[in-house]
Amino acid sequence: MKGFIKEYFNFSKRERNGIIVLLIILVIIVSVRIIVNNTKHNKRVDFTEFEKDIDRFIAYQTPDFSKTPLSFDPNTADANQLLSLGLSPRSVNGIMQYREKEWKFYKPEDMLRVKDLSEEEFEHIKEFINIPKKSYSKNYKYQYPDKNETVKEHELFYFDPNTASKEEFLSLGFLDWQSNNIIKFRNSGGYFSEANDIEKIYGLDPEFVDKLKPYVKIDTVFKEKPNISNENISVNLNIATGIELQKLSGIGPSYSKRIIEYRDKLGGFIDVEQLMEVYGFTDELYESVKNSFIIDTSYIKKININTAKYVDLISHPYINQEITKSILNYRKFAGEIKTLEELVAQKAINQVVLDKIYPYIKTK
Repeated sequence: MKGFIKEYFNFSKRERNGIIVLLIILVIIVSVRIIVNNTKHNKRVDFTEFEKDIDRFIAYQTPDFSKTPLSFDPNTADANQLLSLGLSPRSVNGIMQYREKEWKFYKPEDMLRVKDLSEEEFEHIKEFINIPKKSYSKNYKYQYPDKNETVKEHELFYFDPNTASKEEFLSLGFLDWQSNNIIKFRNSGGYFSEANDIEKIYGLDPEFVDKLKPYVKIDTVFKEKPNISNENISVNLNIATGIELQKLSGIGPSYSKRIIEYRDKLGGFIDVEQLMEVYGFTDELYESVKNSFIIDTSYIKKININTAKYVDLISHPYINQEITKSILNYRKFAGEIKTLEELVAQKAINQVVLDKIYPYIKTK
């Protein structure tokens, strides 16, 4: 045994000094690596500016339903009055822009014409809308014409809205775009079964409707509502227009607007069941239309998580503030996210979250 040790572990003074130097160098390298790694992992990313941006973004689009509205006229109320109702700054800005176009609100429902005003906000304030009728009786225009549109004198005569021509609608006082919408409505299977159905035409003033009703004469063919089925109708959910959506029984202008708005926020539908996430969509309506929709995922718009800004991510319905911070935090640490699975592997998000947002994000 002594011979074995002497043979393999007997070093000269020069060799021993060399081994000691190598051990010192090895210890230094390992120590530096440990220090660098710990420093890198413990480095905190300052998201103060991101948080300020998102706070401003959320405040801009979030209404305050805790406020109790007071009676107001949407045609004359200033921005501060509108904010005091609990409306979001975004909605108030939309109302002011609407009025800048010299358009008027003739009845409470006309406020739904404001693109940025949500239906929840309208429900919150609708009982407090007070529009003086006398304010708009002078030089009355039947609808919201463009600034360069001239208003002609009109005559009233008996007509059937199910068969009247565009020229007849124009002679009665309808605007060009209204006449086109009525004809499109009829071409898509819509019909008027009684004089009161005229009220369903989007944006008509009550005074004009009252004048029209006595002259509405509907043929007996349209008085019995037909049994409309959606079985033979196919609609591509990810590219359908409002008019195409309204071909389906049960989906009118309000639902089609909500569907398109939610589709734009999502980036597209990957499953028909996502319609149940649309505000106000009922189980009964879903059951009646679900088999009529075609889902083409090639139209899905994905967010590039390597270039997306804070607002781009958090604006998606499935990506909240916590997920947004985690993705951006990891991106800053890694420099570039190479694969989506990397987010789970590095514990930036969990698998459940990734499965939900996977169809809507990409790395390139």
